[in-house]
Amino acid sequence: MTVYSIFTYVGIAALLLTALRFWIARPQNWLICYLQNFIGALFIFSGFVKAVDPLGTSYKMHEYFEAFAQEGFRPMWEYLATWSTPMSILMIAAELFFGFTLLIGWLPRFSVTIVWWLTLFFTILTGYTYLSGYCITTLFVALSTAAVVMLAAVPLISKVNIKNLTLLAGLLFVAALFFWFKSESFGCAFTETKMKVTDCGCFGDFIKLKPWETFYKDVFLDVLILILVLGYKDITSVFSKAKVTFAMTGAALFSSIVCLYHVYWNEPSIDFRPYKVGNNIAELRKEVKPAVIEMTFVYKNKKTGEQKAYTMNELTSLNYDEVEFVERKDVVKDPGIPAKISNLFIEDNEGQNITDAILSEPRYTFLVVSPNIGKTNEEAFKALNAIAEAATKSGAKFYAVVRNEGNMEQFKKKVNATYPFYHADETPLKTMIRSNPGLLLLKEGVVVNKWHYRHLPTVEELKKTYFTSK
Repeated sequence: MTVYSIFTYVGIAALLLTALRFWIARPQNWLICYLQNFIGALFIFSGFVKAVDPLGTSYKMHEYFEAFAQEGFRPMWEYLATWSTPMSILMIAAELFFGFTLLIGWLPRFSVTIVWWLTLFFTILTGYTYLSGYCITTLFVALSTAAVVMLAAVPLISKVNIKNLTLLAGLLFVAALFFWFKSESFGCAFTETKMKVTDCGCFGDFIKLKPWETFYKDVFLDVLILILVLGYKDITSVFSKAKVTFAMTGAALFSSIVCLYHVYWNEPSIDFRPYKVGNNIAELRKEVKPAVIEMTFVYKNKKTGEQKAYTMNELTSLNYDEVEFVERKDVVKDPGIPAKISNLFIEDNEGQNITDAILSEPRYTFLVVSPNIGKTNEEAFKALNAIAEAATKSGAKFYAVVRNEGNMEQFKKKVNATYPFYHADETPLKTMIRSNPGLLLLKEGVVVNKWHYRHLPTVEELKKTYFTSK
């Protein structure tokens, strides 16, 4: 799945919705009607794939706040990071809700304005994701900020000289892009490894887009939604006032309940992560296709100052009296296909890597996963301890894998856990399960099942399903 295929499917859906709209009430403007359906459907799709896993978006927002903190105002960003989960729920619910309001034509100007602001906000995030690969200058930041502010103000004063205002905002935006493409507006050339955030999380874990793909996508959407902003008067409601009220109430409840359910009550009902049930973790840790990297050496001509990269074979032709060594560069000839899981390393208390041993175990293996034992639900360990005792008697393996915070032994005594506690990095543990703690069941590296701590299985259920054979 690519961003182009997503746009194709959403475009077809919008075409069908536009045709359906013809039979309900012929629209005043076909272009506005189609864009209304296209943007609305895209927002609903984008919101839904994130609504089934709001914690994934929360972790991504936390990553952005950490990156922003490096730029300045650290206390502010660190404080906002503590609110990343409520903010992700609010953002996703708004994306779903206003995608639906746009489809049915509820309060056109208000709905389009919120959609416009949300898209500009996403553009800022994706722009930062991509452009952090450059050394951004103050000039570029100033021009970009001015352009965004002017564009954001368009819906608010659309009745006052809207043509001139839009022209000015467009010129500022074009100017920002011009300076972006001019190398002198940056302190250095683009380097992918310099990007502060490598994935915007625009579609959650459903699809991972390259930073430049997400940025260009949002710029394209900005253009489409700007047309809606200017043509909002041609958007009409599909239903009567009573039906619209009922529909909007339903949309608000649905948006909120879906997000809250998948944050506080259960695992994602649709799992797009590499650790989903049925996946073989051991296989997903293997590199599909190795990258092809060529080692080059940069030398500078002492007379002209010109720098040139040479391969290992070309070094023999150099006159070392005329050049001086600058640096070594690795040139990626083919990025290959990396492993889908590349950051999972489970270590014992002696620092030994036991990941392969756990993933190759032929018997059932239960893993209690806790990304942060300082914030875990301690009451859940009463049920987990009972499961551990029954699992051990049945011949299954039972471990806990937590982030190493230096107090694992104290915590084990506190919750009366007698099984081994191993440790791993916080990032893969958060990806494994959206629960703290959560329970993962493996067999020969395959994810057999996983449970949120609010829905842990009983010992009797496990005996019927998993403990019947060793």
